[in-house]
Amino acid sequence: NPTVPAFAEATGSKSVVVSTPLTGVIHTDQEIGKKDFVVSKTLVHAAPEKVFEVVTDYFNAVRYFTNLTACQVLSEKNSIKHVRFNAKATGLMKLDYVLAIDQSKPLRIEWTRVKGSFKANEGYWDLAPVDSGRSTLVTYAKHVDPGFFAPKMFVHKTLRDTAENIFRDLKRNVEPPQVAV
Repeated sequence: NPTVPAFAEATGSKSVVVSTPLTGVIHTDQEIGKKDFVVSKTLVHAAPEKVFEVVTDYFNAVRYFTNLTACQVLSEKNSIKHVRFNAKATGLMKLDYVLAIDQSKPLRIEWTRVKGSFKANEGYWDLAPVDSGRSTLVTYAKHVDPGFFAPKMFVHKTLRDTAENIFRDLKRNVEPPQVAV
């Protein structure tokens, strides 16, 4: 597998050069605050606001994201939503967890586990405008501690696979349909 340069980070209104593998997703393992995160990035051909709208539409999340079987906002206080997710993981594993989701920052969504599956589940979405805001460099970063022994390699592969599926679903729901020429 050839190595691919990482995304140039989007800064302000400067142009961004993006080089991606065939799947259109780049994954890196990063240590953030002494925790191992899988940071996944892809380019989505839709405005950041449209991507934000879909990612935070918990009422319709099950329609958008194929890994979810249920999603419900339990409470909202000071721009922190407690949202319960039921999801399918690799194999037959069913997940049930509540996340505290902070949407107070523009084009950034951060979450931490409140209860349920996993000992730790935290991460963020970062939506950087590219191509004058017509496209979005989407970063999805996630740290999970399953709460039982699992090799880091296995946990990270699962997170990468999950990110690939989430990005595929996201693109299907926000990008304009491709018309054959």
